[in-house]
Amino acid sequence: MTKIPYIYSNFNIMKKLILFLCLISICANAQIKNFFKYSTFYASASMSSPFMERNDYIAVDKGYEDVTRIHDFDYNITLGLRKIARFDYEYKVKTWYYGTERAVADNVLIGNATGWEYLLNYSFIRSRGESFTDQNFWVRYLGNKCVTKAQYTDNQKVKLKYTSLDTRYRISKGNWDITAGAAFRIHPAYGFLPIRDFWVPGENTFNDLAADFGYSTQYVNGDWHWFNDDELIATSNDEFFNHYFGDAVASFNERELDKLGLQKEISLVFGLAYYKYSEKFWLHAWANVLPYHYGLDDYSFEYSQDNLEWMEWDTGMIFGLRINKHFGIFVEGTHQRYWMKPVYECKFGFNYLIF
Repeated sequence: MTKIPYIYSNFNIMKKLILFLCLISICANAQIKNFFKYSTFYASASMSSPFMERNDYIAVDKGYEDVTRIHDFDYNITLGLRKIARFDYEYKVKTWYYGTERAVADNVLIGNATGWEYLLNYSFIRSRGESFTDQNFWVRYLGNKCVTKAQYTDNQKVKLKYTSLDTRYRISKGNWDITAGAAFRIHPAYGFLPIRDFWVPGENTFNDLAADFGYSTQYVNGDWHWFNDDELIATSNDEFFNHYFGDAVASFNERELDKLGLQKEISLVFGLAYYKYSEKFWLHAWANVLPYHYGLDDYSFEYSQDNLEWMEWDTGMIFGLRINKHFGIFVEGTHQRYWMKPVYECKFGFNYLIF
């Protein structure tokens, strides 16, 4: 029977965040009754055939062995709660929320309605044999003169995890919104590879490094056999270094980074947003820039002054144009770069309606 990982061990995070939402609503005084009004709780599960890998073989003695990876089925299990006002260009074309929707406008800081909005989305995913979770929880309060957003993101697909509290002063002028404030962020140690301090090329060999990782060797019939906890895992140096050594280095980095714990930093943040809508043309664009950072821990991210590495941003744009009653074009996309980890998506195309 196939087991679905993470569900029980991580479910407490969802319960704690829901409790946090309840506490916020209690403190909201006049908005208590409306906090959950028009929100939607959703749950969905899907499964599909796995990706079929190309056949792979290795040489064994005087023959070969088929080592092609056979994946279990792909799945996506999602739980969520959302309350987000749709913009004029957004239409709810589906009957149900599945939790797999990726509305670009869900990433904006300035929403289409004042007051409380939130998104809690927790997905358990298996794709191409890899199991991971995708967590995106945020709560936002938008006022006429201020905006505050608390967010927890754990995107294991791109190995980006952080908690942030972003609060800003807001100036609204016609179609423009200007914001300025500060963001407090907590994240794992990024931009640091422990293996670089542990092993210096030229001073130690790969074999010495493997021995430090707990591997042992034995010379048998003209080849080195490799063992891990007295278990034979490879019958040659080529097999070991091609299939096991890289995983050993990656595991070492992960263990050492976990020992460093979470890092904290404060950043200045400035935002600019523009929104204009008509039935034939709409443009929604935004940019949030973090130009200055102050690390509060020893292993906070070290920003280089070269190539704008010190500059971080979260940007996006939605553009639509109905040229006539038959033809229209669209462009949608977001681009975020925190700690030199880019996360982006882009869609563009056209529709032609035939009467």
